Amino acid sequence: MPKRDYGHWELDDKVGEFDPEDYFGFVYRITNKLNGKKYIGCKHLKNFRKGKPVKVSDWKTYCSSSNYLKPDIEGLGKENFEFLILSLWKNKRDLYYNEVKQQIFEGVLEQDDYYNANVGGKRFYRPVSSYSSKEYIKSVSGTKNHSYKGAFKITFKDGKFIIVKNQTVKDFCAENGYQTSHIYAVVRGDRKSHKDIVGMEYVNAKN
Repeated sequence: MPKRDYGHWELDDKVGEFDPEDYFGFVYRITNKLNGKKYIGCKHLKNFRKGKPVKVSDWKTYCSSSNYLKPDIEGLGKENFEFLILSLWKNKRDLYYNEVKQQIFEGVLEQDDYYNANVGGKRFYRPVSSYSSKEYIKSVSGTKNHSYKGAFKITFKDGKFIIVKNQTVKDFCAENGYQTSHIYAVVRGDRKSHKDIVGMEYVNAKN
């Protein structure tokens, strides 16, 4: 029997092979292989309309809804992240309960090595006191903050360059037809160029 296709997801030992048709959704952990930072979330296996499944969801390629995690995946590349299914659940109530249970068990709001900004998607946020830690401030400062708008230099193949101010790299790419992940690949040296761009660097930035 051929191995099932789970997209980019790996399976925790206690999960094992499964048929997506048998479950409502799963709780997962995404881990940044470069720094160990993690994210705990959940995903439906099917899209629903009026309580009835209408089609398979995008779960095989899903990279979370986190505004903190997604920019890192886009910038660093999916190959630098581990996507792991932790548990499977047959209804929405069990899925959401066990997502929160896993988040609290791992203490996602009590440590700086998690991307999670809240628990259960909306109700519980990290304690205010935790935002004052040096580790947290460092982790979201300067160019490490996905909303950083410091000036950056774009160099083109013809040797010309521009300085972009008061705009994020992501917004610049969206407005000008570039892919953010490819720009960061150029920065890392994984690509020689992206379209007519051969370099990008922040100007006078605090990393």
